[in-house]
Amino acid sequence: MKFLLLTDTHIRGTNPQNRKDNFMNTLLNKIEEVLDIACRFNVDYVLHCGDIFDRPDVSPSIVREFILIFKKFPMPIFAVTGNHDIYAYNPDTVSRTMLGLLDSMGVVTLVNAQDKIFLEKNQLVVQLTGQPFHYDIDRRDRKIDYCIKKDAKANFAIHMVHGMLLKKPFFEGIPYTLIDDILETEADLTFSGHYHSGYGLIELNQRYFLNPGSLVRINNSISELTRQPQVVIAQFSLEGINFEFVKLKSALPGEEVLDREELCRRDYREKKLIDFTQGIKSVGDIKSLNINEIIEKIANESKLSRPVVIEAIKRISAAQENLFQED
Repeated sequence: MKFLLLTDTHIRGTNPQNRKDNFMNTLLNKIEEVLDIACRFNVDYVLHCGDIFDRPDVSPSIVREFILIFKKFPMPIFAVTGNHDIYAYNPDTVSRTMLGLLDSMGVVTLVNAQDKIFLEKNQLVVQLTGQPFHYDIDRRDRKIDYCIKKDAKANFAIHMVHGMLLKKPFFEGIPYTLIDDILETEADLTFSGHYHSGYGLIELNQRYFLNPGSLVRINNSISELTRQPQVVIAQFSLEGINFEFVKLKSALPGEEVLDREELCRRDYREKKLIDFTQGIKSVGDIKSLNINEIIEKIANESKLSRPVVIEAIKRISAAQENLFQED
């Protein structure tokens, strides 16, 4: 049984500030190439690990262009919801998003937290589970979102998570989960997205952890300038799992599509932002200007109950929906 794995396509109709090319046309070409790779390798399923869209309300005219390509895939496409696919980190809003529309149309099949899907071929059974992005991911007990049990009838288990799963500690203030902390999972393959740079393939305790990196390069950091987007072909057999990384030929060199001058300007802005943030910190214990993290801080300091926090998130997501509709 063969799978093609990709993540973080961030479909949008406008150009990211850091791109010099026509981003939408580039992404259309990439998805076409992914289709070609899937057919060439004769894969049985495509797995997308979240952030199909760059925002939940991408223009219908833009979405139509990509639906026409997705419908060409002769094999099913399974996906989990990413943080950019929903409003205010609230997975309950997915039914009102463009990703929810794709799911309802059968273009993709969303794998929800409670789902356990069994895929069968030639007496081989692969269990597929998923964890969509939500506000508490990488904050609460990591085992809840990352560790799963494998059913007795399954030869292998794949768990898809749109979370900040990493092999080493990340920046202070950004929630993340270390691979070392979830080694008790029974998933043979834990497939993660969200972290755009990726970490490739890691094998620990006879378990595999995979993040091939995002299919697109949104920012123009040095690592993105040198990284070539890729997908992964994973073949499951009774003998084990074989992985093959496939670089996208349609992905032009970073220097051709990413603005190096903007990189210098971004570094200057980030320096000014750091100075500004440090100035704020010097007069108060403020570590974040992100609305969701501010809520978390207030909740912790005021000892608010989780239902109160969840209600706040729901109200913010509703406000974001109204704001986006007015854009």
